Amino acid sequence: MNKLTRALLVASCCILPFIHPAFAADTELKFTTFTVDTEFELTHPVLSVNLLDNEGNELLALGVDDEHQRWFAVYGIVDKQLVMLDKVLLNKDIYSFDINEIDSNTDSMLALQQLYFVTAEQLLRYAPVTANSAINKLDVSMLPADAISADDMLVQDPSASLSPKQITSQQTDTAAKPLSGELVAVADINSLAVTGHADFISRGDFVSDINNDDIADVLISDFREMHVLLGAGNTQFIRQSLPLLPQVELTNNGAEYSRATLYHSDMNFDGRDDIVKVGEGSLEVYYQNDQGQFAAIAEYISVSQPISGIDWWNKRDAYGKSLDQSDLLYRKVERIGDVNGDEITDLVVRYTKSSGVFDRTNDYEIYLGRNNDGLVAFGREPETIIKAEGTLTGLRFDDIDNDNVDEVIVSGFDISISQIVSALLSGSIDQDVHVFKMNSANKFGEKANASKEVELNFSLSSGQSGEPVVALADINGDGYKELLLSDDNETLDIYLGQAGSAPFSKRSQQWDMIIPVEGSMLSATDINADGKDDLLVKFGKQDPDNLQRSFSVLLAQ
Repeated sequence: MNKLTRALLVASCCILPFIHPAFAADTELKFTTFTVDTEFELTHPVLSVNLLDNEGNELLALGVDDEHQRWFAVYGIVDKQLVMLDKVLLNKDIYSFDINEIDSNTDSMLALQQLYFVTAEQLLRYAPVTANSAINKLDVSMLPADAISADDMLVQDPSASLSPKQITSQQTDTAAKPLSGELVAVADINSLAVTGHADFISRGDFVSDINNDDIADVLISDFREMHVLLGAGNTQFIRQSLPLLPQVELTNNGAEYSRATLYHSDMNFDGRDDIVKVGEGSLEVYYQNDQGQFAAIAEYISVSQPISGIDWWNKRDAYGKSLDQSDLLYRKVERIGDVNGDEITDLVVRYTKSSGVFDRTNDYEIYLGRNNDGLVAFGREPETIIKAEGTLTGLRFDDIDNDNVDEVIVSGFDISISQIVSALLSGSIDQDVHVFKMNSANKFGEKANASKEVELNFSLSSGQSGEPVVALADINGDGYKELLLSDDNETLDIYLGQAGSAPFSKRSQQWDMIIPVEGSMLSATDINADGKDDLLVKFGKQDPDNLQRSFSVLLAQ
């Protein structure tokens, strides 16, 4: 039993009468819910991270306080106590952050993740305070039973309100002066952001291990080049600059720049991932050499179909107008990577065909890669196609049955006049969730292996829309992921994962809780390393004010 589990169980001794059983006695799935009060309003989903040399994962929360100052806090376990391990002020010139993912299939699971922030001119790395120097501790064994108020409860599921409180020098061996981590400048950079005052901090996509050496690398784009900072250990970098231009959208007032989407995949069968950018009708490839660096000049792999790396609604015709939807055929690359588990790079393309605003279909074409004289090549026709009724969107790949072959999850909408009228009257629109499994012939079926329905809600008065919860999580630790769907705003439907062609149970089990209006604020991850996915929930601007300064941990039992 690791530290997080022990700490939450200690807390549960104080609030045992309030623990809510998730399901009936004859079922296996149960959660214990804990609510953590923060000192600021949360602006991002809470992340499960491994930043400290401490047993179990930590929780990373970002937000803004009443003085409009931006902070991030790290929560974790020290000496069987749930604590705020660190709290760091973020300067106004910071505009983005990112953290590297650790490959679960390698020994790098033992490595710590690195948290980076960027300004217009600097790359900053979080240098954490040690776990033993936590600045805010809560001894959960001393939590009074009457400390749980009605305001701390989620619907009819009261939970432990773990509000960290300041400790003094008499209560800890640390110095009386609070200790905290800091952001350390590790590299000077040029970037697309030239502002010194950012309105918000975005979750970026600029940190990854692109040369597979288990050390975080950083990619920063400016107006002329892509700067590749290859991690060399000890916070040092080997710097490369590649002639990778940003994505440019011309407007009547000038131009808008954004970093081009890059993919990392082995394109020449040497076992090393290369950097790939989608061009117009071809793939721009920078091959990795045996030193872990990349070729300074790109080579191109032609593709038979007229592909693009830019969404059709961002393209302009000769008149500067959006493309004509009355006669539109368009292919946009959605993914470059192995789909069928044969360790060869594949190509996934969204094929849009439209004869009008209300007559549009999106299919997803999968072109399986093959070895053509040592280079990846693709045929003119796709080997298999994902299609369903309505307009498909939200494509994602996930291995839900642990067979090393990804399944496909997509959402579908019926965009018709009658559906739009109904949506305007009700404030919601039906969204279908389809799951496709690949068969032994490397084909996806003409029909989905599973289809469920959820609702997407929106408000005409505020102009804001929510999104339903559509998540996958192995809650019972059996190797098969469950499908989690929101059912109204107070119930989470859970369809158990199972073997066979039907990936989920027909009937759902239910967990009563407040569902965030933005469903993406509910995430699943194994926080306490017990082999079962747990749930993290935070709330946003469209949710009640009293929920915006707390997050909940639903620990799978």
